[in-house]
Amino acid sequence: MNPVRQPVLAAGLTALATAATLGLAPGAAVAAPAASPSISVNWFGAADVRAHTATVGGRFDCGAERGLAYIEVHLDQRVRRGSVTGFGFGVIGACTDEHTAGTWTATIPADQGRFRGGPATATARLVVEPNSLTETTEPLRLRPRCAHP
Repeated sequence: MNPVRQPVLAAGLTALATAATLGLAPGAAVAAPAASPSISVNWFGAADVRAHTATVGGRFDCGAERGLAYIEVHLDQRVRRGSVTGFGFGVIGACTDEHTAGTWTATIPADQGRFRGGPATATARLVVEPNSLTETTEPLRLRPRCAHP
């Protein structure tokens, strides 16, 4: 065998063996990508002017992630000449094989001022420990919560 072709042949065989080990050989099935976590925010929330809070909710899907999970929510509402902001948590427990999707709710206290009925923007993050973070920013409308005597 020609000495120049021998190293090329050896390199080719090594590459083929590596491809077969990785499952990339011709005719091998390629695994589907793992589902990604997702989160959404409902179109409507509730503003409780007396309590200085707003309640928002939505849906979550853990995808292929497993572990302790929770929702972080930042809420921003333009009010007159300023804005009202707040931060809160939604507890969903854990993403497990039995609990992979569902709904969430978070009550968010206003940092200063009061949330009122009207348009607002929510940034919601689905955190699955130890290292998964999925975020969405969506507009919503806060409806005034009726006070019951």
